[in-house]
Amino acid sequence: MSKSLFLATLACLALGLSASADTLNVQLFPLTGEIRLYNPSLSAVPFVYYSIKSGTNHVGALNPNNPQWHSITDYYDASGNGFIDATHDWTKISATSIELTEGVFSPPGTGGSLPANRAITLGQAWNPAVVPFTDLAFDIQQDAAPVAVNIQLQVAGDYDHNGTVNNADYTVWRSTLGSTTALDADGNLDGVVNAADYAIWRKYFGSTFPGAGSSVGGGQSLGLGTSTVPEPSSAALIWLAASALLFPARRRAA
Repeated sequence: MSKSLFLATLACLALGLSASADTLNVQLFPLTGEIRLYNPSLSAVPFVYYSIKSGTNHVGALNPNNPQWHSITDYYDASGNGFIDATHDWTKISATSIELTEGVFSPPGTGGSLPANRAITLGQAWNPAVVPFTDLAFDIQQDAAPVAVNIQLQVAGDYDHNGTVNNADYTVWRSTLGSTTALDADGNLDGVVNAADYAIWRKYFGSTFPGAGSSVGGGQSLGLGTSTVPEPSSAALIWLAASALLFPARRRAA
């Protein structure tokens, strides 16, 4: 890749000229510190990079060690179960108590993706006692476009998404038992509502967090309920530009 093309790539990324309509929900569990990525759409959402950051004065806000950080690199890429990326190995770019970042070097148009209506856990990677969820910043990128991020608050076993685990959540589980498409009650993220999800509901029965108790409806979790498309961070720009250098676009035959 020529220097001019390299600079043009950076410029396009920085200006966000290729806007993405794709959205991923970042689900935060204040009682446990778990972080999940959930795809609410009917089609897979591709991505090749993500980062979770807290401020430099919030040392200890994040847990970089395995298994607290259940990273794609350790669990979901080609060297793991292949759920996010069955072809490539991902790389941890930053693993500190204020930043967790990873991505994949792959040819344009390839890389990771989260299947429709499915979720992955990134483990108990957040310390709610150190920083509230409002102090966390999320950046998810496709090849040259950001993914919109919808931040939601969650409680394990809360299948009707109102912030409290009670009998209504059992009703959701019972009515969708055996489903592989209606997965609100898929508490263990295995893609089917089954007895294991009942065990999660029973374990966390009675759990709640401050401000919970009223459903926001529409399948949305108690939380922000808003989507943002972040500007690519400096690390994302460098990562994506480096991927473009490693895998330049093929020249068309004359």
